[in-house]
Amino acid sequence: MKYRTKEGEDREIQQNPAAVEEAERPQVIQVEEELTPKEETPKKKKKKGVLNIVLAILAILLAVASVSVYLAPQLLFKVYSDEEEFQDHADQRFRQLHILPEKGSRVVTYDYGEDIAVALRFDPSDDEKLAVFRDQRIREAEEDFRTRARDEEKARKAKEGKKLLYRPLQHVLFIDTAVYESGTGARSLAIYTEEYAEKDREMVKVASDVDTWLFDGEELKKLNPAQVFMPDYKEKASGYIKKYLQENYSEDQFSPEGEKSLEVATENYNKYILDDEGMTFFFNDGEVLKEGEGVVSVDVGRKLMGESIRDSVVERFIDPNKPMVALTYDDGPGGDAERKILKCLKKYDAVATFFYLGNRVKGGSDNLKLAYSLGCEIGNHSWDHANLASLDEDQIKSQITKTNKAVDKVIGRKPTVFRPPYGSTSDKVRESANMPEILWTVDTLDWSSRDAKKIYKKVVKTKNLDGKIILMHSLYDESAEATEKLVPWLEKKGYQMVTVSELIKYKSGEAPKAGESYRGEVDEEEAETE
Repeated sequence: MKYRTKEGEDREIQQNPAAVEEAERPQVIQVEEELTPKEETPKKKKKKGVLNIVLAILAILLAVASVSVYLAPQLLFKVYSDEEEFQDHADQRFRQLHILPEKGSRVVTYDYGEDIAVALRFDPSDDEKLAVFRDQRIREAEEDFRTRARDEEKARKAKEGKKLLYRPLQHVLFIDTAVYESGTGARSLAIYTEEYAEKDREMVKVASDVDTWLFDGEELKKLNPAQVFMPDYKEKASGYIKKYLQENYSEDQFSPEGEKSLEVATENYNKYILDDEGMTFFFNDGEVLKEGEGVVSVDVGRKLMGESIRDSVVERFIDPNKPMVALTYDDGPGGDAERKILKCLKKYDAVATFFYLGNRVKGGSDNLKLAYSLGCEIGNHSWDHANLASLDEDQIKSQITKTNKAVDKVIGRKPTVFRPPYGSTSDKVRESANMPEILWTVDTLDWSSRDAKKIYKKVVKTKNLDGKIILMHSLYDESAEATEKLVPWLEKKGYQMVTVSELIKYKSGEAPKAGESYRGEVDEEEAETE
């Protein structure tokens, strides 16, 4: 038998050592055939011993390989071996993302950790206020993601931590954000988030979400759609979007609630951006398509929208011929309960007036910024809920001035109205405050009942709410729960939800004046006291 080259011989040994041994000694095979089973030569015995050793080594190697395969996911394998690998993947993912309309120059930042990593893509903004607002929303999204990831691993470790091979799984958040300009004077901000978690040695997408804001180009105040679009803009967009989705997605991709999510209603078609090319509408995961299909974005060109997009932003649109009501909330900023209220107002494009206590402003600055950005009116409720009527002139002025400065420091604007705690007021209070004084028409007594159903019934049982000012407090979960029922009910009944200054302006014919007191339109019953 001819011998192979060294390289070929090595490969053959690796594949079948016994075969190579046999190939090197053809005469032994011939002799073996002539012997009886009981007759073994010394060479034969030696050969069998070597073969057994080789087989034993192979068995050991096979066992080690099997154990390695089992251990790899728990001990050896990491989805991202280092920061460079994560950055390369993040860059690749951002190149694939087409949820937000393309922008020009973009900046990407990375925050890598072996178990939690975040990548952010954004376009630099020359608007400092907008950049501050955007960065705050980004921080909130990132903090929420990190908290959930840590909690998940904490629970997992409690369950599997006693195992020698436990290690935390990787969690990744991608944030894509952009600002869009339009010739109308409005500016749009969009923030898209995409979460991944490690599963079976792969990074699997587990969630995606998009949020949008439409601002006045100068004041950074949230614009009501009526200020930018004509009333038919949803109908115009709806027809095109339905057709687009039907043509681009199969029937089995739509969620059971998909058809309802495309109805022309206030809670639908409320996530969008506007630029000179037209509009892009967004639907979150599970709204139109089945959960897991991800966020859906549909571009609707300027030509299709036509005159449904106004040529320029108009002052907040309120129809003076339709009924209106002012929701007001005292004693904030109010933490999680107030955030729920603000989320509800945002969902229905509604506004309210928040009367804040100065000594709580610093700790609740995020809520204050959000309320202001939504177009809500910010009011002064004294520094520490003092009974102003019992104070002297200088003390009253101090209560009002300190609160005004605290609010101004956060949003760059002072409160426009004030409400005395307990409704305790006098001529001295109004003169010292030197601001329009706002009382109320309907007191829900939420602070007393702490019952969402009772709060809700207190409002809906009022026969005519047109021109009324409703009093609640943003500290209580029950008030937030009641708000979540009240806002859609008011809208269904045809009420426009406005700020107190807007209500006074449209009902009295002039803006509220400093030193004057307002409580909304009172019918036969006098307003209750707080």
